[in-house]
Amino acid sequence: MDANAGPSAEAQFHGFLEESPDAIVIVDQTGRINFASNRIEAMFGHAPDDLIGKPLSVLIPERCRGLHTGHLDRFMSDPTPRMMGTGLELRGLRKDGSELQVEISLSPHRTRDGLVVVAAIRDVELAKRFQELLFGELHHRVKNMLATVISITSQSLRTARSLEEGRSAVESRLVALGKAHDLLLESKWLGAKLSDIVRDAIAPFDSHDVRRFAVQGTHIQIPSEAVLPISMSLNELCTNAVKYGALSNATGRIDITSTVDDDALRLKLTWTESGGPAVSEPARPSFGTRLINGLAAQLRGSVRLRYEPIGLVYELDIPLSTTQIAGSS
Repeated sequence: MDANAGPSAEAQFHGFLEESPDAIVIVDQTGRINFASNRIEAMFGHAPDDLIGKPLSVLIPERCRGLHTGHLDRFMSDPTPRMMGTGLELRGLRKDGSELQVEISLSPHRTRDGLVVVAAIRDVELAKRFQELLFGELHHRVKNMLATVISITSQSLRTARSLEEGRSAVESRLVALGKAHDLLLESKWLGAKLSDIVRDAIAPFDSHDVRRFAVQGTHIQIPSEAVLPISMSLNELCTNAVKYGALSNATGRIDITSTVDDDALRLKLTWTESGGPAVSEPARPSFGTRLINGLAAQLRGSVRLRYEPIGLVYELDIPLSTTQIAGSS
């Protein structure tokens, strides 16, 4: 056999089964186990290798074995994917003798040695607890999202000089919110690279013909709780630059840099505008300025806005406990 050959089709299939959230066993036509996934041990207490060659009945209480055998026999006579014992309470037997309620789905799989049964076993009580936890987390996130939307909408409309300006501000902020959640969804809520956050934030405001943004040093992994505040802050800066700053004329540009201070354990994100019209500090903070400061507070950091002769300079300083250094992309 070629030592450099890739994994066999059977090994690939078993690897696929290991990705399942359910415990998986493969049973041959004699009712004996020829594969058990690693999740079997957490659910039943048996090491997967210890189950190979043993009858499936070792995972079934003695009083229920006849019922399970009947289901398996009927499946073998008509091998089509199905739930075992739909409407019935199926029981499993752990190694220590305790029982658990299970759901079992059966699927046929043909091998060189004939038909086998792939049984996916789910711990009903564990699945219920996970579902309750998931719904609770979803409820919490939806409530937070609605609170954010309400705040954005009310404050945007309250400070707008016209209905159209208010509509535009709300739309821009909600689009930024949606893009941040797209990034989180892509990463399964594990966070996102700062480079991706910056890219998505500036994309609607940049031009393919004449690049207005220069971005450097953003290869840093941002955890999920920090993605939204950074995305919203960048959107506010972009919107402000279109109205009053470097993006309000044809010659302005924006430099975005990030640096890490390993000794102080801080991350600094800097936004520097140049080439735009002269800027001056507003007489009173706008909602956008208050939002930027509030978002920095969410990151346990600070923000500084400087109205320099060349243009606005924004400096965000946050602790590295909020971030994790990642490799360059």
